[in-house]
Amino acid sequence: MTPIPAIAPAGYAATSPAPGWTPPDGTANRLALDNLLRRELKVSDPNDARMVAEALLRRYQGTPRAQAMQNEERGLPLPVMGPVQVQAAPAPGWTASELQQALDDVNIDLKELTSDSVLKDVIPELQGWGQSIRSAAGEGASAARFGLDPRQRDKAMAIRRQLGDYARMARIVGALTPSRSNEYRKLAQSLDELAAVLLVMLGEALASIGFNGGQFLLQVPFTELQVRRDAAIYALRNLTGAAQEAYTTQDWPRGLNAYRSLYERLDSNGQGDLRALLVETELARAMDELIQRVQNGSAEGIRAAGATARLDLSRFQRLVIIGATAVNPEAPPLNAFLEALQLFVDAFMGTGGQRLLLVARPSILFYGLYGSGGFGGAGTRLVQLVNLRGRLAELLDCHMACGCTGDEVRWQVVLDMILHQLDRAIDLYVGGSLDAGEPERRASAYGAVIEFLRARWHVLFDDPPPSTVPSQPVAMEPRAEIFGHLRTVAQNLRLPGVSDAQRKQDGVVLEELCIQRTIEGQWPALIEALTPNCPNRERAFRGAQGLLDQVIATFATTCERFGLGIPPHIETAYDGLVNGVGPAGRGRRIL
Repeated sequence: MTPIPAIAPAGYAATSPAPGWTPPDGTANRLALDNLLRRELKVSDPNDARMVAEALLRRYQGTPRAQAMQNEERGLPLPVMGPVQVQAAPAPGWTASELQQALDDVNIDLKELTSDSVLKDVIPELQGWGQSIRSAAGEGASAARFGLDPRQRDKAMAIRRQLGDYARMARIVGALTPSRSNEYRKLAQSLDELAAVLLVMLGEALASIGFNGGQFLLQVPFTELQVRRDAAIYALRNLTGAAQEAYTTQDWPRGLNAYRSLYERLDSNGQGDLRALLVETELARAMDELIQRVQNGSAEGIRAAGATARLDLSRFQRLVIIGATAVNPEAPPLNAFLEALQLFVDAFMGTGGQRLLLVARPSILFYGLYGSGGFGGAGTRLVQLVNLRGRLAELLDCHMACGCTGDEVRWQVVLDMILHQLDRAIDLYVGGSLDAGEPERRASAYGAVIEFLRARWHVLFDDPPPSTVPSQPVAMEPRAEIFGHLRTVAQNLRLPGVSDAQRKQDGVVLEELCIQRTIEGQWPALIEALTPNCPNRERAFRGAQGLLDQVIATFATTCERFGLGIPPHIETAYDGLVNGVGPAGRGRRIL
C-alpha cells in the first residue's frame, strides 16, 4: 500500500494527508475515524492498540467495568455486582403546577364550547381548535423544558405565538357571537395563561441549571457544532485538492490556483500566522478545542465559551476577511471554504434569550445573583411591558361587554389587536440582545400603532376621544383607563433617543407594519366559518385594518408586495436579450 504522507505541526501529532494528495477509496473514512480518536481520546497514534486501550481506561476509569478489568489484570477476583440502585426521577420545576393548571383550564374551556347546544353549527370547527391547541400545548411544554437548546427554544417561542393567535381568534369570535362572548374570552384567557407559562418555563430552564450571570448563548445546538466543523474540514480538503477528483482536459484548476494565490497573499501581507489554518490538522485542533470547551452545551461550558470564543475565533475572522478579496477572479472552492469557516464562527457569536431570566425570576433575586445590570434599558422595558400586559388584558376582558353591533365590535377588535401586538413585542424583546437592535426596532412599530390610535381615535371611528384620566383609579371611566395603559405601553416601546422622523425612515419598522397588515387581512376569511350569523363581520375588521393602513401611510405610500420571484430560464433570458422575444414567447420566429 502506498504510504500516506503526513504533516505534523509542533504540539499536535497527526497523520493527515498533505495538500494535493488524493486518498484511495475508504481512506477518507479511516482518516475521519483517526481524527475522532485523537480528539476524544487524546492519543497521538490511533493505530497503537495499547495507547488506545490506556486512553479508554483513563476515560472510563470510574466505571465498575473499568475497575473490574484493572483488578483482573492484577490477578484479583472480579467484584460481585450488587443490586443497581434506581435513581429517583428529578423533581419537576416550580412551574409544573402552573403548567398543569393552565392545561386544565384550556381543556375545561374547550369542553364547555364543544358541548354548548347554541354552538352546535360550529362544533367541527371548535373540535379542530381543540386538536390543534392540545397538540401545540404538549409540544410547547416539552420544548420549553430544554430552553438551553436553541432549536427547542425557537420551537417553544413559535408555539407560544401560535397559542396567542388562537387567543386572539377566540376574542374575535366572541365579539361576533354576543350570546357566548364570555365563554370565548375565557378560552382566550386560558390560552394567554398557557403561553405565559411556556415563556416562564424557558427562563426556568436557564435559571435551574445555574445560568446566573451568563450573557452568552450558542446560536445552534451543540450537536451542530461538530457538523459545521466537519463542513469546514471538507471544504479545506476540496480547496487544497486532497478530496478532489483528477482534473480533466477541459477543467481549469481553480481550487489549486486560489489556494496558491491565498497562500502568497497571506505571506506578502504579513499574515503568515493565518497560513496555519490552511493545514487540516491545525484547523481541526483549533475547532475541536472550542467544541470541547462548550462541554456538551452545559451552562458552565457555555459561560466559559462566552468569555473566550471571540478571542480564539479572531484569526478565523481575519482569514475570512482577507480571503474574500485575495483571489481574482473568484474561485468557488475558496468561497466554499470561507463560507464554511464563517458558518462555524457564527455559531459562537451568541444569540438572544438571556432576558428570559427577567420573566422567570422575581426582580428581587437579580441583585448579585443574576447580575441585572447586564440586561440594560431593554431589559427594564421588557419587565414593564410584561406587567402592563397583564393589567391591560384584565381591563379589556372586564370592560368589553358588547353585542354584535358595528361600533362596539370594531372598538373591541382594535383593542384585541393591540393586545396581540403587545404579546409579539414581548416576544421580540425576549429574543433580542441589544438595547436598540433589530428586534427592539421591530417592537417599536407596534408602539407607533398605539400612538397613532390614541391621537386619531375620534377621526378613525367618529367617536369623541376618551376623557382625561383622573388621579383616582377607582373613578376612572373604563375607556379612559385603557387609554392610560396604552400610553404607558407606547412609552416603553419607544426606543430612547429615536425621534418620530428617524423611526419613519427605518425600513425594519415599516417591514414589520407591512407584515402585520398582510396577516390582518387574512382574519375575516378565517372567522367567517365560526360566525355564520353575524352580518357585521367585515365591518368589525375595518377599524383594525384601517388603523394599520393609516399608520403605514405615514411611513410610506404603500407596502411592497410580498412574494418569491423566480428568474427566467437562461434560454428565455438570452432570447429576449438578443432577439427581443417576450417572456411568454411572443414574437419568436418558428423555424
